Amino acid sequence: MTTNTRRRNNLAISQALFQAAERVMTTDGFSELTVDGLVSEVGTSRPAFYRRYRSIARLALDVILERYPDAPSSNTGSLRSDLLALQRNDVAMMTSPLLMHNLPALLEAMRTDNTIRQSYLDRFIAPRRQNVANVIAAAVERGEIVEKNVDSEYICDLLFGPLLSRILLPTDLPVTDVTARQTVATVLKELNVEKRGQA
Repeated sequence: MTTNTRRRNNLAISQALFQAAERVMTTDGFSELTVDGLVSEVGTSRPAFYRRYRSIARLALDVILERYPDAPSSNTGSLRSDLLALQRNDVAMMTSPLLMHNLPALLEAMRTDNTIRQSYLDRFIAPRRQNVANVIAAAVERGEIVEKNVDSEYICDLLFGPLLSRILLPTDLPVTDVTARQTVATVLKELNVEKRGQA
């Protein structure tokens, strides 16, 4: 077997494992995602899996980061419109089967695997929090926000906290566009910004 053939075979196995994991995560959730199940479906071996991933949780995080690689920014010229665009994007993401069925288990995995935790923070959380900071900075520059020293991290918590609590806690409360609009209204009130029109 030539080197190129081995590389193609290795890539094919990696892609097959990834696709099988994404299918299980979307339809059944993290609890049904196992190494034995994946290698059986793909037709490979446990050593082949562990040559690629240290754990099933690391593969699961890679699937989520591949599906949501970017944190779309917003620059409409209006604080309310920008925050609403960001929040609507997060609502759509958080209510997707991929996130709803797997995020609770991944958060638990982060307690014991610092690599997962750091990757989640750096590649998933930080860009989204930076988007909020950028939107607030632009609003300050435009004069929409009078306060110059806004705690953007706290604003992020006001926006994302309600989404996370409703996804993780057994409240059966919905996460919808109403949630997006309500959380943005809370932030505008915190920032002493009057509501300007509807979006």
